[in-house]
Amino acid sequence: MRPNHIPLAHRTSWLVAGLAVLALAIPGTAVGSDGATTLSLTGKTERQVANDHMTVQMQTEARAPEAATAAATVNRNMEAALERAGEHDAVEARTIGYSTRPIYDADDRSRINAWQVQQNLELTSGDFDRLGELVGTLQRHDLTVSQIRFSLSPEAREEHREAMIEEAMDDLKDQARVIARSLGATHLRVLEVELPAEAYNGPQPMMAMRAMDESASQPALEAGHSTLSLSVRGRLQALGAETLRVGPAR
Repeated sequence: MRPNHIPLAHRTSWLVAGLAVLALAIPGTAVGSDGATTLSLTGKTERQVANDHMTVQMQTEARAPEAATAAATVNRNMEAALERAGEHDAVEARTIGYSTRPIYDADDRSRINAWQVQQNLELTSGDFDRLGELVGTLQRHDLTVSQIRFSLSPEAREEHREAMIEEAMDDLKDQARVIARSLGATHLRVLEVELPAEAYNGPQPMMAMRAMDESASQPALEAGHSTLSLSVRGRLQALGAETLRVGPAR
């Protein structure tokens, strides 16, 4: 039977099948009843931003035959450290992680030889030089550095947010234009835009710092960078596309 004598029902089924193949050929698209093609796309952007916040964890500890004696030493050291930190308006200080634990005899685990008490001090500032000086001072007064991390302040993240939204939207629209041109469309209409929470790789991994001797001043530091990522999800319609002729399946 020649093609022009194919029953109408069969030709209609070929046409529908051809349109289905066309819709599936472009991810994130759907053909509407009005002939417009709906595109579901995600635009993305990413930036490396210099860290502007530094957090230092320090600790003081003492060991003594009596728990009260060890605790008194730790309390005295921490009170002095907080007083010194209070002299720096640019530094925020808080105490965390107070612990007391027994030290058992190596030969007789039922016998306690001593008690060890420890308390941590967390110092945070955007003034790296001032915080570094304070850390150096505290290291000479019975405190040691256990961890240092760098991060972005909320203000720094907000500073880049508006520009990154524009960049992500430009990426989304560029993708839509490429697909629309491939369909032969002449216009794009935005239906919906969603702005998920931006991603942030968080503080730099904590770095253990070796204890410094009494002659040392402040530790050498490199703040590094953090990565900010932002995406926008959108639905757009590609309008004005010419009807595409679809031949019968082979």
